[in-house]
Amino acid sequence: MDNNFELVDEFDRSFRQWVKTACQEWKLNEPSEEYFSHVKRRLPEGLRTLLGYGLKHGLIIPTGRVFTLKDMPPSKGPYNWFSQGRTTKPSPNWEYFVQIAEFIRFFRISSTTHGLSVKFEDSLMDVGVYRNNKLFVYVEVKEKGTQLQKLVQEMKKLQYSIDLTIEDRGNDPLRKAKYLVTQRPEYLVLSAIGTRFEYKVVYPDDTSFEIVSDMVPLT
Repeated sequence: MDNNFELVDEFDRSFRQWVKTACQEWKLNEPSEEYFSHVKRRLPEGLRTLLGYGLKHGLIIPTGRVFTLKDMPPSKGPYNWFSQGRTTKPSPNWEYFVQIAEFIRFFRISSTTHGLSVKFEDSLMDVGVYRNNKLFVYVEVKEKGTQLQKLVQEMKKLQYSIDLTIEDRGNDPLRKAKYLVTQRPEYLVLSAIGTRFEYKVVYPDDTSFEIVSDMVPLT
């Protein structure tokens, strides 16, 4: 059985190495300890435990400042842990850390459940869970709970009145709503640090949906 302290340490040590590599490649000075303290505050212990599990068991495959995931096809990735913005230090792509944690949650279940498979960055989905090659769960991830709550509120307003012809660039709730009615997953999971919503998705017709509070039956 894995020791949670060791898993957190696995992530923290790995993160420092990724930062070091990014600084070397981008010719930046390595950040102070305050930078790493800020990361720990923003990525709490439970989340770092999941990420440490992924590193220890080969679900996360890091290469320098980028990564891929187990069973990911060669055509996808690698993905960047950081962005090179206007700051003088690597800027973590925070949402990826939450997204990977969700991938790990479902991947662990899929490894012991017949017919279940998990895909990262699957078309417009952050994580897609398939049962017998049919979309079972659509997982959408945000870093912060406030972002997630806003998304849920706006998606609920669209349940019975979706115009699939409207441009959705820059309109995240509409884009997610359109994806529901076109791909028709059985369940929707919305996840952020400290906040999680699970819904059964019902489709009254071809251009509408209804999300009903529920729990995903992963059996």
